[in-house]
Amino acid sequence: MTEKQLNLHGELIEPDEENPDVSVLKSALQKAIRRGMVEKAMSFSLLLLEKSWFICWRRLRIIATEDVEQPEVINAVENLYQLFLEFKNAKKGEISWDGKRITVLAAKIMAEAKKDRRADEFLELWDAMQKRKDVQALQNLKELWTAVPNEAYDVHTIQGRRMGRGNEYWYSVSSKCENVTEAYAKWRSWWEGLMLALCKKRSGNLNTNVLTVEDEKKGKDEKVNINLSTVKGDDEK
Repeated sequence: MTEKQLNLHGELIEPDEENPDVSVLKSALQKAIRRGMVEKAMSFSLLLLEKSWFICWRRLRIIATEDVEQPEVINAVENLYQLFLEFKNAKKGEISWDGKRITVLAAKIMAEAKKDRRADEFLELWDAMQKRKDVQALQNLKELWTAVPNEAYDVHTIQGRRMGRGNEYWYSVSSKCENVTEAYAKWRSWWEGLMLALCKKRSGNLNTNVLTVEDEKKGKDEKVNINLSTVKGDDEK
């Protein structure tokens, strides 16, 4: 006799057998969401829900991470799932009106959302790289993607320390980010200079005890002086 499987909530997991109706509904739901067919996505989610709430919501959560891949949508679907678990029961064996609405809403949100399948498609490509060693183009691509960037060898690695890369390299090179927020760009514009100045002060390479940085509160062209005289060099007591 097969052991019963329970989910994290202690509820019986219904087997996802290759039932023709269920398989078609799962496929139809996913294709409707992929193509932004909102009404069809909502319809198929409801039809699948009537077959099995567990299978329906497992599919919705898979779609969120496979086809949509937008953090806010993934979080929304997960939150709706938790709401569904709370409100799904009406009469025994039936899904409540609230449960149905929550399910349809999840399908609607994903159908309307922008799609990005790169995570799933990357795995397919990676799998091909592992299995098809005979395809040189795939191996060249893998070599390109797995090459360690030069800036990774910094103060946090043995190799970087052996290369003489200390805190100055960290602040000026390997801690830098791309695609930053406007607020962080402003912050970084003076923070990096301050941290590099502190490094130079400690190494004795900074002749002045005053560092000038922009102060956002004082206005675009105004400056604030930071006194470094209290920072002792490595050779100072």
